[in-house]
Amino acid sequence: MTTRTAVLGALMAGCLLAGCSHGGTAGVPTPSRTPSGSPTTSAPSPTAAPTASRVAASTPPFPANTLADTAQPTGGPLGLRVARVAPQPGYDRVVLELAGKVPGQPGWRVEYVSQPTSDGSGNPVAVRGAAYLQVIVTGVGYPVDTGVPEPATRRIRPAGTAVVRELVLDGVFEGQYTAFVGLTGKRPFRVFRLSNPARVVIDVLST
Repeated sequence: MTTRTAVLGALMAGCLLAGCSHGGTAGVPTPSRTPSGSPTTSAPSPTAAPTASRVAASTPPFPANTLADTAQPTGGPLGLRVARVAPQPGYDRVVLELAGKVPGQPGWRVEYVSQPTSDGSGNPVAVRGAAYLQVIVTGVGYPVDTGVPEPATRRIRPAGTAVVRELVLDGVFEGQYTAFVGLTGKRPFRVFRLSNPARVVIDVLST
C-alpha cells in the first residue's frame, strides 16, 4: 500500500505541473491578440493652397510725402462696377472694382486737391472732410461701351474708419472716372492694382 500511495502521489503532482485543467490559470490574464500585420497609418493629405486674387503689382510701402501717384492703363475700356471703403490696421482702404467686355488694367492719377470739382461741368462737389483726394481712374468707358452700369450709390460714408470721412463717385467723362475721398486731414497714401477682378486700391495712412 505504501508503494501504491507513493505512485499515486507522484502521478497527481505530475498532472498539476503539466496544467491538466481545461480552464485558464487563475490570476494570469489572457493575453490580447496581436494583429497579424503592423497597423497602417495613412499619410496626411496635403493642404490645398487658399484661392486668392493674383496681385498685379506688389503692394508698395507708404511714401513719406503726399505727392501725386500715377499709372498708365492697358486694354479695356473698363467700367466701375462697385466701390468699397473699410478700415485696416494702420490705414483706411478704398477699393474701386472694374470690369468690361474687353480685359484690361486701369490706370490712375491720385492727388490732393483744394476743392473737389466735377470733371464734366467744373461745378463744386460737396465732400465731407478737411482734405480731399481726387482719384481719376483712366482706361474706362461709358456703360454702353463696357457693358457695366455705373454704381447706383454715389456716396459712401463708412463706419469705423480713422481718416476717411466719405467717398463720392462723380462719374465717367471722356475716358476717365473721377471720385473723391474726403479725409480728416492730409495723410500719406499709396495706390496699386489688383487683378481678377481688376481693382484700384487706395490706402490712406491713419497712424
